[in-house]
Amino acid sequence: MNQPTDEPAPGAESHATDALDAAAARGQADVPDTSPALDAADALERAVRACCAGLTQVVDRDWSARADDLSWSVSQTVEHTASCLVGYAGQVVGQPATGWVVPEVPLEKDMTQPDVVRWLAGSGAILASVVRTTPAQARGFHPYGTSDPVGFACMGIVEALVHTYDVMHTFDVAWTIPPDPAQLAVARLFRDAPAGDPVEVLLWCAGRQPLRDLPRREKWRWDGTLLP
Repeated sequence: MNQPTDEPAPGAESHATDALDAAAARGQADVPDTSPALDAADALERAVRACCAGLTQVVDRDWSARADDLSWSVSQTVEHTASCLVGYAGQVVGQPATGWVVPEVPLEKDMTQPDVVRWLAGSGAILASVVRTTPAQARGFHPYGTSDPVGFACMGIVEALVHTYDVMHTFDVAWTIPPDPAQLAVARLFRDAPAGDPVEVLLWCAGRQPLRDLPRREKWRWDGTLLP
């Protein structure tokens, strides 16, 4: 494996967050009130922005390396994350009772690693935008439970934070998970989660590490359904 510098590619981080900043400005201008959907969209943007900042630190590393305990490479892991966010946006807009509106989007062969980080930023902006502008009554299929816009935003938060954790852990690079998005996602998708630091609880819920006297989970899944 190559051992390049940890310095990010020039301008990569600022370009990666442009789409998120623009989407946030538009959403706040178009929808001035506060609601669970707006809170979830804001949290998603904070999560994706933190993820892009972290991934920018490792864009010069070898992304063909296996991502931590996953069967995917680092590149496939980030690709999967970006594709999930676009896919969740399709579920919110299309509101299918079964199946997926947008199938998993493959990575273009000529995309560089900074390009993939920008793709993740753009995917997060797309999902945040549709969560802000889709009626709360909208429902879309997910194999872990038919859900609403807030639920899909929280799914995006989990995908982004957990898989970025996988990547950063692979390269042994320090990265801080933002606690507020983690707390929102845990409260919405893991209703039986134990109390504690939201970041530590999220990583336990997602089977990444033990939590106090609780062993690391070998199997896990969230519950996207709404409470009656």
